[in-house]
Amino acid sequence: MKRVDFLSPAARLEDAMKQLEAAWMATREHWNDSISQKVEDEYLLPLHGQVRTMLDAVSKMSVKMRKAEQDCLHPRERNVSL
Repeated sequence: MKRVDFLSPAARLEDAMKQLEAAWMATREHWNDSISQKVEDEYLLPLHGQVRTMLDAVSKMSVKMRKAEQDCLHPRERNVSL
């Protein structure tokens, strides 16, 4: 049975979010006015919250899927590493 991998794509998304945040901090050094604040407030902060919520959900889903996969194995297969 093929294992479901939620964590690898989630880790890539988390890395991308960190890169976006670093780029935004560098941008804010040169662009710091009411428009940049609006971009941050209306787009970046909500995105950060949405990504964080999604990453938490993926983590929980991954645990549940591992348990479901384990529960679906034949008893002889349960002690074998997949």
